[in-house]
Amino acid sequence: MKGKNITFVVGAGAVENAWNPVIRAINKIEGIETNCDGANFLFARYIYLLKFYSTIAKAGKYPEMFEMMNTNIRILKNNIAEELKKAQNSGEIQPRENFKEIVDKFVMPKENRASLVTTNWDNVIGLEINKIYRSNNPNTNFKIESFHIHGSIESPDELYLPSEITQEIYRTKEEEMKLGSNHGSLMSLLEKGNRTVLYGISLDPLDAELNQTLGAGISSPNIEEVIIINPSHEIVANRVKLLLDKRLPAKLLAYNPNDLTKKIEYN
Repeated sequence: MKGKNITFVVGAGAVENAWNPVIRAINKIEGIETNCDGANFLFARYIYLLKFYSTIAKAGKYPEMFEMMNTNIRILKNNIAEELKKAQNSGEIQPRENFKEIVDKFVMPKENRASLVTTNWDNVIGLEINKIYRSNNPNTNFKIESFHIHGSIESPDELYLPSEITQEIYRTKEEEMKLGSNHGSLMSLLEKGNRTVLYGISLDPLDAELNQTLGAGISSPNIEEVIIINPSHEIVANRVKLLLDKRLPAKLLAYNPNDLTKKIEYN
């Protein structure tokens, strides 16, 4: 049987307690009590201020304000990375209970070839999917690489915050080229795939660049189906519909992760 090329794209919804370490880091830095909505609000505000102060600094005004904002964001990123590492090592953050069932059903039948893309900064999903792969294929040394499109806790300064894009005024040309290459690689991966599985990812409007990259990648004649696995699959499906090329026959399917037996067709 000929296998499929599958691109498995996961977000924070695939991980138990995913936001807890991030919120702790923010609360510690800001001296407040917030939640994931507040965290996203704060991230977007910080990026706006970084853009603003970078612009006026390049015009020769208030360079110290840009340096202060840049430093504050670097400290925040490092604190987030430290909290995520501790949570990962302690088991506070871990794949959701039905992760293996999802992988076995949609991603890893033996004849398929899978690639993992994660918007998460931690390594929880990458470690777990390789554990599942080794369990299913005990006689292989092959490793599924995790493609961290928004950066990794291994390099805190490179964490990509909500609302950021590749070409920001505060980036160096080298940084732009590296980030642009990452998004180009993701687009190429999606274009070559036959199935894209979106698990625990909402396609939030704050991530406009990621949404556009996904849209460009799945608008390919190779794509046979896009599968959404999300309790709020209707919201995500409506967003995916705005990305799919209507001239191509890709099916849009969805499942609630708590009931993988019930398939919902959106086209």
